[in-house]
Amino acid sequence: MKNQDIQTELINAVNNGDDIVFLSYSMLDDTEDRIKLVLQIILKNYQKDEWFTPLYSCIKELLSNAIKANAKRILIDEGVIKDPDNIIEVVNKLRTILNEESLLEYGIKVKEKRLSTRIFLMVQDDTLIIKVVNNLRLSSRELKRINDRIEKSYHYDSIAEFYLDNPDPVAEGMGLGLSMVVVLLKNIDIDPHNFTVTTDGREKTYAKIEIPLN
Repeated sequence: MKNQDIQTELINAVNNGDDIVFLSYSMLDDTEDRIKLVLQIILKNYQKDEWFTPLYSCIKELLSNAIKANAKRILIDEGVIKDPDNIIEVVNKLRTILNEESLLEYGIKVKEKRLSTRIFLMVQDDTLIIKVVNNLRLSSRELKRINDRIEKSYHYDSIAEFYLDNPDPVAEGMGLGLSMVVVLLKNIDIDPHNFTVTTDGREKTYAKIEIPLN
C-alpha cells in the first residue's frame, strides 16, 4: 500500500473514532511519522494542538524503552549480556547497539523471536488513551524500581532538577525517560498519576497514559 493511501486510511480511522494500533520492531521513520499524524489529528479535533510536542515525546520515550527491552532480551539470549542483574553490564552492552544500523538489525531478530511492541492510540469518553505494550514481562524487582522512579518524579517540575537530586551514576541518565514522561505531563497540567507501568507477570508489560481532552 502506498504511503499516501496509508495516511488517508489513518485519517479516516481517526475521524471515525476507531482505535489505532501500530506494530513496531525497531525505530522506523515511517512508523514515527504515522504516529505523529494520528496524534496531530486527535489533538486538533479537541483544540489541544499545543500538547502535540510533549505527548509525542512521551510516546517516543515509551516506544524507545520497549524496543530497548526487546533488544536486551536478544542480547541475553545470544549470551552477549551474561548477567542480566548486573546493571553496569546491561547498560554498557545496550549502548553498543544504540545506533540506527544496529537497532534495525536487532529489529529483525526481535521479529524472528516474535517479540513486538504495539502502540495504541484510542479516544474513549473524551479521553485519549496512549498504551505501549511489549510482550516481555517485568520481574517484581524491575517493576518496583520503575514505579519508585515514577513516584519520585511526582515532586519535580524539571527533569534537570530531578537528575541533580537523584543522580544515576551507574546508568548515566539512561533511566531518565520515565521521569521525563512524568515531568512533561505535569507541564501540561495532566495528573502524573495518569501514567502507569504494569505487567501481567507472564508475558506482557504495559505503559499507559490517560489524557482527558475536555
